[in-house]
Amino acid sequence: MKIHRASALIILMLFSALPGWAALPRPIQAMADSISEARLIEHIEQLERAGGHWSRVRHTAGNDSGVAYIFRQFEALDHLDYVELDTFSLQARPGFTTRVQSNVIATIPGSSRPGRVFIIGAHHDCSGSRMGSEIWNREWATMRAPGADDNATGVAVLLELARLMSEPAFGFRPECTIRFIAFAAEESSPADYKNHNGSRRAAQISRAAGEEIAGMVSIDMIGYNPYVDYQSVICNDLSEALGVQFRAARDSLGIDLTIALKKNPSATYSDHEPYWTEGYPAICLIENAPPWDNNAFYRANPFYHTSDDSSGTVNYRLVRKVGQMTLAAVALLTAPATAVEVEPVAPPALFTLEQNFPNPFNPATVIRYRLPVAASVHLTVHDALGREVALLAEGPQRAGSHEVRFDASGLPSGVYFCLLRAGSFTAARKMLRIQ
Repeated sequence: MKIHRASALIILMLFSALPGWAALPRPIQAMADSISEARLIEHIEQLERAGGHWSRVRHTAGNDSGVAYIFRQFEALDHLDYVELDTFSLQARPGFTTRVQSNVIATIPGSSRPGRVFIIGAHHDCSGSRMGSEIWNREWATMRAPGADDNATGVAVLLELARLMSEPAFGFRPECTIRFIAFAAEESSPADYKNHNGSRRAAQISRAAGEEIAGMVSIDMIGYNPYVDYQSVICNDLSEALGVQFRAARDSLGIDLTIALKKNPSATYSDHEPYWTEGYPAICLIENAPPWDNNAFYRANPFYHTSDDSSGTVNYRLVRKVGQMTLAAVALLTAPATAVEVEPVAPPALFTLEQNFPNPFNPATVIRYRLPVAASVHLTVHDALGREVALLAEGPQRAGSHEVRFDASGLPSGVYFCLLRAGSFTAARKMLRIQ
């Protein structure tokens, strides 16, 4: 097999380039650019300390301190129209004290379609259950459980998006209502062994009221990966289009964030699940999906649900990128159509090579690309040394969207590159084959 030196050089030159979609409207781009990493750090550090309790396990004083902090942050935003606590009691198991739980809710009313609602949610409680069942059952109320990644990262993004999207200086006025919810009691505890309590209550209230929920995103555990900036977007049949919109927002921003869109109706481990149950389109943003496998591309958070889930282990660059993507996606979905019709979606305005999906993959993956005009296409796959291992497409193709399936059966695990040449356009994407 020959080494194609020119191909290898092109791959090296283009690896960091992310061909994007149409440019974002100026107000949305300005908001995304303004997400402050310093503010994200401050929120996460404050939440992990929880008023000196270093735990936000539900049914504890630390949890109450976390709720108070979130409420103060929303209240300090002068241009949020509504900030409220939705309190409810969870009946505790025998031997435990029933304690009031609180969803913290802030709202930006829609300018012309206020009855249509998009929900941005993140649970504010945490868990220390991996310290061992005996310790968990004996000391759950006093154990150190800072919950920095799970889920102060999600709450920090929630607070930062509320700040920016409600700021009049950016000139953003959503057509639809945007509701920010910090959910209570997502984690289970020995007091009651139930989860997703706050989001279940909110979803049921929306259904009972006949609300039109345009979409919901659960931001849960988004800040750990020492290898690459990577997020899973969990969806079902009803919300797959919503997940695609988030990926498109990533492309429009041009940020280096690998997205794995995973349609898995059985993935019910976060606050999107009650919204699925009520028939609403919902997705979950999470650094990786269970079973938390370690591989050359992803390392599972070893501090998950322990006393060591601290702010010092958080990838803040990753948290900011997820915040940027979420802000852009929700803003585009809720803004008046006239505000976002910058360039037509079809035919595509730019040559685009998307990230393959799934990635990592075993043994097959799908590669998608877009041509704004008819062009002669040469689509190949190369190994890490630049050697061509597969020819996927060659010859003239019409304008529009295209996809091909790459089956790596018979090829070893490792890094591969997809290389697209179309007319004068050249782009490459890194792919990971695992076994």
